Amino acid sequence: MKKILALVFVLSMSLTYAQPGGGGGMGGSQQGGGQRGSDMQQQEKMPEFNAAQVAGIFKYDVDEAMKKSKIKKDKKLIQEVSRAIGGYNLKMDEISLLNKDNFDTLNVYVNTSMKTKRGERSNQETSSGNSNSRERSKNSKDDPKALISAKIEPAKNAVKKAEQNLNKTLEALLSEKQYGKWLKYQEKIKEEKQPKTPSNSSQGNEQGGGMGGPPGGGMR
Repeated sequence: MKKILALVFVLSMSLTYAQPGGGGGMGGSQQGGGQRGSDMQQQEKMPEFNAAQVAGIFKYDVDEAMKKSKIKKDKKLIQEVSRAIGGYNLKMDEISLLNKDNFDTLNVYVNTSMKTKRGERSNQETSSGNSNSRERSKNSKDDPKALISAKIEPAKNAVKKAEQNLNKTLEALLSEKQYGKWLKYQEKIKEEKQPKTPSNSSQGNEQGGGMGGPPGGGMR
């Protein structure tokens, strides 16, 4: 009788210690599901492609620009600087209008493609032979990316030229100290206006690296 009780006790202990393993497997599955959920949340937070932003199109706040450049008291200088920056802002409106249809088409195309590729990548991660699929997907991106860059390049060049003209005008109007402050302010604004991309997303890195941010013409 004692032997039977001892055997029952041993079996009970064995089952007790074995249970966490099964639960662990289920927990691992849940953890994996949680990880996939986290990945999906990160994908959902990926910023949308904005062609105008990639081309570097933005406008300056005239009052803020003069404040940061320490331009004050001299009414004539204030008027001339306001006219120069205002002219640049009008040029940005012109570039945006000229490229509106092109930008709208690119935005729809790229954002739709990114959503499709995210779905494909999610499916590839749960299927066999995904390395070959990824390689084919990577190769298929080359031509579309080159096409997008080619379509944005004319607008980007126009922005660069407008920026160079603005800086040339301001350099002639401002003192060396004021012009230096203007360039620092300009650099800060350009960094803020650059397209945001997730650092942990290859798609985001390709967008940031492949397309590039606002042009740097005129900066020195």
